[in-house]
Formats: sequence, structure tokens, C-alpha cells
Amino acid sequence: MEERKEFFDRHATHWDQHLKYGEKRDQLEEVVSWFGVRDGDFVLDVGTGTGVLLPYLKEAAGTRGKVAAIDFSLKMLKQAKGREPAGDNGLVNAAVMAIPFRSGRFDRVTCFSAFPHFPDKKKALDEMVRVLKRNGHLFIAHLHSVEEINALHEATGGAVIQDRLPDPEVLRTLLGNSGVCDVSVVNQPGRFLAEGRKN
Repeated sequence: MEERKEFFDRHATHWDQHLKYGEKRDQLEEVVSWFGVRDGDFVLDVGTGTGVLLPYLKEAAGTRGKVAAIDFSLKMLKQAKGREPAGDNGLVNAAVMAIPFRSGRFDRVTCFSAFPHFPDKKKALDEMVRVLKRNGHLFIAHLHSVEEINALHEATGGAVIQDRLPDPEVLRTLLGNSGVCDVSVVNQPGRFLAEGRKN
């Protein structure tokens, strides 16, 4: 974990430029549309990084909703300043393996471009499901397929060389074992979305 944290801390200041998020506003807005966030929803964005989804999540949740975000890289969170929802829980420096929120708090838990970096994926899913309300929804999303993501991390090397997005069927099983039902997985070039509902 420390090696990964150092990797993301080191790249935080130029992360958005490297991934060209400034040119992907329409794609990011589309990603949030996949989550079906409704007015009044409580949303947690796990592994928020520089917070690129936060403005769109807040807009979708409306004035009655609340959005919180966690990331284990403090320097990434510093880059997210200005994107965090004012007056809400804001940005929390924490790891997914110990989410600092009470059980059953959120209607939606979202995880964009972060899941491969969680070393204990079962524990990460257990924690994300724990903080969901009953019948709440969990979403794991990427702007790339499993194959594209895994090839990218292998090419990047260093701390993330072994960070893999699981095969869709493996992820289905992991989600089911963590208490998620009605699982759906879309894996295609330029899009990955796994979603399910807490039992």
C-alpha cells in the first residue's frame, strides 16, 4: 500500500493533465449517468483521486442530496480541492479497507478508475457494501475495458504493474460473496461498468 500511495502522491499534480480529463467532460458526465444518482441521494465516491466526478455527482444528487469522497492519497485529495461539495462531508483521507463512515449510510457507492489498485479486493467490496443502505447500489466504472486497463497498468510498471481489474466473471463472484445481488457487468472497448444492489 505504501508503494502505491507514494506512486499516486508523486503523480498527483499532473494526474488530470496526463489522463486528459479536461478533454473528457462529456465522458465523465456520461459515467455519472450510468450510476442513476437521484435527487436526494447520499453518495460516496471511493478512490476519488483528484475528484473529477464530484461536480457531476453533486449536480445529480441535487440540493437535498449529499456527496462524500475518500482517497488514500492526501496529495490527490489536495488536487480535488475546489471540486468537493461545499457543506457536505467533503474529502476524507482514508483507505477503502477501513471506510470511516457508519454502516448503511449511502444510497450509492461509486468507484471510478480505482478498483484495480485495491490490494484486498474482497475486503474493499465488503467495506463498500457495508456503508450502503439496504437496496443501495454499488458501481465500479472505467473508461476502458478490463483488457485495456490491465495492459495500461502493465505498461506503466512500477507500483501499479500488478494492479488488475478482475475478469468479469471473477468480479461477479466477488460481488455476490460481498452481499450484492442483481449483478450486471459491461466490458467493452472504452467502457467498463459493474453494478449491483445490496441485499
